[in-house]
Amino acid sequence: MYVSCKELRKRAWNRLSQGCYATSLGVSFLGGLINGAAGIFTYGSIQYGASKFYIEQQRGKKSELETLFSGFNLYGRTLVTGLLQSLFTFLWSLLFVIPGIIKSFAYSVTPYVMVDFDLSGEEAITKSRELMNGYKWKLFCLKLSFIGWIILSGFTFGIGSIFLAPYMDATFAEFYAELLNCHGIVISDGAQDAEITSEQAF
Repeated sequence: MYVSCKELRKRAWNRLSQGCYATSLGVSFLGGLINGAAGIFTYGSIQYGASKFYIEQQRGKKSELETLFSGFNLYGRTLVTGLLQSLFTFLWSLLFVIPGIIKSFAYSVTPYVMVDFDLSGEEAITKSRELMNGYKWKLFCLKLSFIGWIILSGFTFGIGSIFLAPYMDATFAEFYAELLNCHGIVISDGAQDAEITSEQAF
């Protein structure tokens, strides 16, 4: 990935500053609240909805707060995907912490893949692993670039993290968009077209 972490953060902030921040704040805060209350029963669906919201925003589309709940329209598939993602990461973590962290990075774009491609949960996880091959270190550096903001949030007893979350989520959407670009994948409006393009890219 040739775009710097600073550039990805800049792109994300520019989009948020164009009137999207308030809705994005609602998506990130409400999504975290729901997952905190319901855990594994909503994790996959909320991750799907939040990812769809931020990637639509990244692509210049108008996305509303209701998009957060779009994953519940595919509840069976998103539930299974969230469970599998958590299970695989947990099993790798049993081999020590580092393998678990590495695998969590490998699976990190799974909900975005589900938005763009018509795949089952296991297929989406596999596609995420393929896309992230060679880019896990880039994601680590991107997450690390927020360390200053995270430390400052700590001085606000965690309140600041509520306002930081949309910025981080929007930046991750920019990372995913750049990831597709690095693989030469162009996403069209139709999921089937996106899948065909992806197969050609690999």
